[in-house]
Amino acid sequence: MSDYTIPSHDPANTGGLAGTLREVFKKLMQGVDDMLPAKIVGYDRRRNVATVQPQIMMLTTENRTLSRPPLARVPVLALGGGGFVMSFPLKPGNTGWIKASDRDISLYLQSGGEVGPNTQRLHSFADGLFIPDVMHGYTLADEDKANAVLQSADGLVRVALWSDKLKLTAPMVEFDAANVHCTGNLTADGRVTGRGGVTFGETPAETHRHDGVQRGSDTSGGPV
Repeated sequence: MSDYTIPSHDPANTGGLAGTLREVFKKLMQGVDDMLPAKIVGYDRRRNVATVQPQIMMLTTENRTLSRPPLARVPVLALGGGGFVMSFPLKPGNTGWIKASDRDISLYLQSGGEVGPNTQRLHSFADGLFIPDVMHGYTLADEDKANAVLQSADGLVRVALWSDKLKLTAPMVEFDAANVHCTGNLTADGRVTGRGGVTFGETPAETHRHDGVQRGSDTSGGPV
């Protein structure tokens, strides 16, 4: 009688050198960190480091789940370069990803320069980077489905980049600058109020006068 093997069954998985090596490799990989979803527990924005809690639990040999320990002083991804940076006010409960480095980066975080690894630690969340990722829980306006948008989670304040224009939507827009220069026409559908004075051409409105006009009790006509 010839041996019969179930098509979906690989005998090497249950015995022999190949099966043993496969189990050894599996155990080895279980101790290697790479990338997992995580939540913010605490955030120091000035130092840009966070305490994060990985959201995928560990599985024991008894098939039980255990929470992973929180990770402290984790650097947070801050997109920037050329003297510019984008920063977010992360709060407890905000989501993202914890990404493990290939080597120990503790000395690099202290010096910011080229250094050797401080330990032989490999692929560990202890040398991780937190990458913020909203994932869900934000509102996107119907008109912005085809646009690039920077916005608040509720969508009440947003900057939308259209194919032919830039649209800013907000209950209030505040410019804090010594000078604001507009090239081209400026149209306002609402009222324009100038508290510091208004200049038309080179003539200040608050000191503008007309010659040859006598004072009286009548009200002048409209602008000419």
